[in-house]
Amino acid sequence: MSLPQAHGQISLFTLPESFVWLQHFSAEEIAEFFTELFDALNQSEQDRDWSLVTEVIESWKETANVKTDPIVTNGVQQGMAELAEGQGVSWTKLREELGL
Repeated sequence: MSLPQAHGQISLFTLPESFVWLQHFSAEEIAEFFTELFDALNQSEQDRDWSLVTEVIESWKETANVKTDPIVTNGVQQGMAELAEGQGVSWTKLREELGL
């Protein structure tokens, strides 16, 4: 899989099979992923703790899984639309209602 076009540029970089899930993202999202990944690599090298790299990859991988599930995607889009219309419940109010 090659990366899609972003800002008029096309990448011929072929991703390894273990990153095939990136195909579910736009070119801009893939650029954001690599920015986060490189930042995590840099920080992990300084800290000598590579868990941040794993966290970034797993987070994006889970997002790709959500994007491939039409029921979940529809629910997220509906929720975002409701929030944009001023509907929904704030986290503060929800915590109060749940006694958290």
